[in-house]
Amino acid sequence: GSCGYDNLIAIAVATPGELVDAVGVTEATSRKIIHAAREALDMGFESGSDVLKRREKVIKMTTGSKNFDAMMEGGFETGAITECFGEFGSGKTQIGHLLAVNCQRDDETAVAVYVDTENNFSIERLDQICSSISLNYKKILDSIVFLKPASFEEQKKTFEKLKELVNNKIGLIIID
Repeated sequence: GSCGYDNLIAIAVATPGELVDAVGVTEATSRKIIHAAREALDMGFESGSDVLKRREKVIKMTTGSKNFDAMMEGGFETGAITECFGEFGSGKTQIGHLLAVNCQRDDETAVAVYVDTENNFSIERLDQICSSISLNYKKILDSIVFLKPASFEEQKKTFEKLKELVNNKIGLIIID
């Protein structure tokens, strides 16, 4: 109280050095106190080391185009939301098709979830992509779960049940 740390949020946003100076505990103890406060508040705070560890696990998913992958600094990142936007016919659905194939190609047990809000998915295009890289499109097709929600509310409900449906093997979610 007298040193200004009278609630969890004040502790959670403090630096270890501030707690050492204010309370007189060791740096290791101050880190434990801050960590406990952040967990109690479920704030999602991470240390720089935690961020680095998470970044080291990031995988870049290729589109199959060296030029496009170069623009994306190696491809689409796992654990991230990436938005592609452009005019009708600019290739957004094509990118979705490519990523659905490459998701399964990188991990044969992975499942791509394709949320097709405008009925744009083309099995013929998927076959062309797979043929060009010598993959069996029927096998790839079996690794894609299709959703065609009629409304945002239906989409939300579907996502809530999705995790149990594919047994934690979602490699990619595409919303087209």
